[in-house]
Amino acid sequence: MPPTLYLIDGHALAYRTYFAILKGGQHLMTTKGEITTGIYGFCSVLLRLLDQEQPEFLAVAFDTGRTFRNDLFADYKATRAKMPDELRPQIDRLHEMVEAFGLPILEKEGYEADDVLGSVTQQAVASGLGVKIITGDRDLLQLVNDRVIVNLAGNKLSEAKDYGPQDVVALLGIYPWQIVDYKALVGDTSDNIPGVHGIGEKTAVELLKQFPTLDDIYANLDKLPPRIRTLLEKGREAAYLSRDLARIRTDVPVTLDLERARTQNLNFAAVEQFFQELEFRSLIPRLKALQQKTPPASTQLSLFGLPLTQVGTPAAPETRYHIVNSPSALDALCERLEQATDIAFDTETTHLDPLRAELVGISLAIEPGEGYYIPLGHVGSEPQLPWELVRERLRPYLEHPRKPKVGHNMKYDLLVLAEHGLWVSPLSFDTMIAAWLLNPEGYNFNLKGLAEAYLGIQMTHIEELIGKGKQQRSMAEVPVEMVAPYAAADAEICLRLKPLLESRLKEVNGLRLFEDIEMPLVPILARMEQAGIALDVPFLRQMSRELQQRMAEIESQIFDIVGYPFNLNSTQQLSRALFETLRLEPPDRRKRTSSGHYSTSAEVLEEMRSTHPIIEMILEYRELAKLKSTYVDALPEQVNPKTGRVHTSFNQTGSVTGRLASSDPNLQNIPARTETGRMVRRAFIAAPGKVLISVDYSQIELRIVAHISGDEAMINAFLAGQDIHAATAAAIYGVPLDQVTKEQRRHAKAINFGLIYGMSPYGLTRTTDLTLAEAENFVQAYFKQFPRVKDYIENTRALAARQGYVETLLGRRRYFPNLKNPPNPAVRQREEREAINAPIQGTAADIMKIAMVRLPSALEGAGLSARLLLQVHDELVLECPTEEKESTARVVKNVMENAYTLVVPLLTEARWGINWGEMVAFENLS
Repeated sequence: MPPTLYLIDGHALAYRTYFAILKGGQHLMTTKGEITTGIYGFCSVLLRLLDQEQPEFLAVAFDTGRTFRNDLFADYKATRAKMPDELRPQIDRLHEMVEAFGLPILEKEGYEADDVLGSVTQQAVASGLGVKIITGDRDLLQLVNDRVIVNLAGNKLSEAKDYGPQDVVALLGIYPWQIVDYKALVGDTSDNIPGVHGIGEKTAVELLKQFPTLDDIYANLDKLPPRIRTLLEKGREAAYLSRDLARIRTDVPVTLDLERARTQNLNFAAVEQFFQELEFRSLIPRLKALQQKTPPASTQLSLFGLPLTQVGTPAAPETRYHIVNSPSALDALCERLEQATDIAFDTETTHLDPLRAELVGISLAIEPGEGYYIPLGHVGSEPQLPWELVRERLRPYLEHPRKPKVGHNMKYDLLVLAEHGLWVSPLSFDTMIAAWLLNPEGYNFNLKGLAEAYLGIQMTHIEELIGKGKQQRSMAEVPVEMVAPYAAADAEICLRLKPLLESRLKEVNGLRLFEDIEMPLVPILARMEQAGIALDVPFLRQMSRELQQRMAEIESQIFDIVGYPFNLNSTQQLSRALFETLRLEPPDRRKRTSSGHYSTSAEVLEEMRSTHPIIEMILEYRELAKLKSTYVDALPEQVNPKTGRVHTSFNQTGSVTGRLASSDPNLQNIPARTETGRMVRRAFIAAPGKVLISVDYSQIELRIVAHISGDEAMINAFLAGQDIHAATAAAIYGVPLDQVTKEQRRHAKAINFGLIYGMSPYGLTRTTDLTLAEAENFVQAYFKQFPRVKDYIENTRALAARQGYVETLLGRRRYFPNLKNPPNPAVRQREEREAINAPIQGTAADIMKIAMVRLPSALEGAGLSARLLLQVHDELVLECPTEEKESTARVVKNVMENAYTLVVPLLTEARWGINWGEMVAFENLS
């Protein structure tokens, strides 16, 4: 077998690894805010290739930009989505990484990487080498022959497959050398290659089986059916253009220095430094292992001067697992648990709702590399253990106060076991929350994605066990032998991730936030979800009927104005009614939807609110329709049949600012300022003999602005107990406080809250009746009165751009990597607004969480039986016996107002009532 040259398609592999990691989990980011997702994935694949296949020669090809194909066809690749803004700067880093390895970079202006690869491949084969190309691009299959293999990525990186000539035939039904002619016929939507209109894949394959090349096909048009002949005749020019666009060139003037491509000459010292800089700690042990098995071939290896620092242990390929399905096996497990320090746990269940789920099994892990699975509820006759026995045997360990528990999305597993009589504590390390704190911009933080990102391990996905869609089955129907390795890994991988995530939290000063706020909050939220809240279902049924009647009235009025009935929910029909029938002027005639119609989005209609009475009607109709479908009709269906209450799910990782999110139902979006929204809140009621207590922070974010900015005028207004919006208006308009008009206060309120979100003068015109000139003058006057607030805004913009992140008062970070090199003004402006807001809104979220963590013990210490039910924005809702309402409100106010010390006091407002929508203020709580 001849020596083999390995060629990597740089851009293609970067794309594949970038999106593979994002699909499974989240962006990776350094402590300085540099996104490294694609670089990490590329490096991980490269290390695996060097370790497992040990290539003798290796080089990497990259695209350079515009090519000769753009001159041939202006619309070449015009439909392809542009490279993500987060990936673009990573390509330059990939060049640095390849250079650090000491490997050749192959590229040529005016040509694609495919052409460079094709040309180097031909040179290598001519000199007697074999070639293997690593890519995610099927175009390169046209290079396959007896001396050339293409390794093509599958749906997962682990599903990459080598393609020889017969593999290509099996995949496409044609030979590799026919691929160019095939694309000439069918085109390529990903590259916007036109092909012959009307010729599909099946027809193309049949044509090429009969006539092997495009030239042969056109030489035999008279032998083809009339319809096919006509299509080909009309499409002759497009066909030959498409063939030119699809053909990989093999005559690019580029030469590979084969000696530089020798993998025995890898510069391990430079690679280690690169990995350290980008914080690829999980890759360093793999690099060390690779260096130890690479035979030295030059003195270059002596550059590896400093020893590699091993932060994590090399990832084992699989978790060793044990099935615990007998009393003796359970005894043996308990003996191990007796000696354990950290205990990782996970559950397998029948339902995504932890309050409705039945236990199928429990997995435990005590040390990395090994896990245990206890089957409890599998269908069939397989050996299993009764839950009552397992619960009592595990209780001393899972409830042991000095045995920290580790897991992923622990609130779910905590609630499942709690519903089955076992309250696990203490919860010390949740890998999902840790990963979110490190990178709140991440996606879904699932365990499989974290394992790939941090450990380079590809775990089994649950769909591989239970299937998808109509074919999906319950985990209880999956055999124990199939579930055991999957479940054991879910627990054991958490132990492997813990030291890596913990180390990174220390580096970004996030460990205290994690240990003192986020982790103690998990059981608090679990108790809230367990408690739920009662719902007045008959009230909602009646409200639904009333809303339907009101919507019908509005609909009839709209039809009268337009002159004909139409589907109000059809954006196209509504657009025709407004802009064609009524001839209303759209805010921006340049903006149309993909269907060619003017937009009727909420933003557009808000701008048109004063242009015609019909706009107000449409907005009201939409609000009522949304409330009806999202809450009024949906809430009764979400009542738990076992408890008779609604149990929302609180998500700690659901926002980038640190605020809690809620779902099923989402209580954050119920309008609190409209009459209809308040009616929805009326449906949330107290249990008989009890009342609801609501305590919310008064202008907490503006108080944080005063503290962070140190603005004396704003601080003095709060210290004097003034209405901050009226005080702001008085200062800006130069009138006494008692002479401020409602309109003046409204303008001041708009800018007070708007500045928190980085609002511009133009933005102020959108929320007030001020003209742009008036808004600009108003903003100037505002900053003249509150100069330190302006300083905060400007300094935060500069800080975020310089260091790539901002922090709350308690150290919660949010990253803004694009501010260093913004791809366009829109991205820069958006990230600047978010950077201004993040420390303020994030600090408010931190303070609220501190209060929530402290509240249960404070209530218990006061001998009160109140339960915390809801947290919505700056408000806490509790349920307590009627006779305890004043005592409960005093404790809650005290805890919330003393959760954190600012230069201005934190104040709260307390109310009570038998429902959430109709509450009255306490008269005297002193």
